[in-house]
Amino acid sequence: MKVRFAIISPDTLAQVRTEIERLQQAVNAGDMDSVDAATAQLLELTADCQSIDLSEKDWRAFLTRVRSMNPEFKSNYLLPGEVCASIFPTITADNYVLELPIDGDTAEEEIDV
Repeated sequence: MKVRFAIISPDTLAQVRTEIERLQQAVNAGDMDSVDAATAQLLELTADCQSIDLSEKDWRAFLTRVRSMNPEFKSNYLLPGEVCASIFPTITADNYVLELPIDGDTAEEEIDV
């Protein structure tokens, strides 16, 4: 498994939020066809956004570090920009980042998070 982090452009934020809601409903219902459809739509909406794919190991390290600073942190697909500063050093506080588990066939990129 990989996790894609993509900085959401302001013009697609509303659409991304709508798709995240669809994805959460599908996950809660166990409807894998709808999960796949919502995931595909989110990937399409963020295709032109700055993004990076993390390995599961790097993603877990990222979450551990974030939770060490904020034990109440819950990952729910849309993260405030400041949480992702270690991944995107130029991100601003008014940005949002989509955190989306994906099946990855591409070579894993090693990063220091």
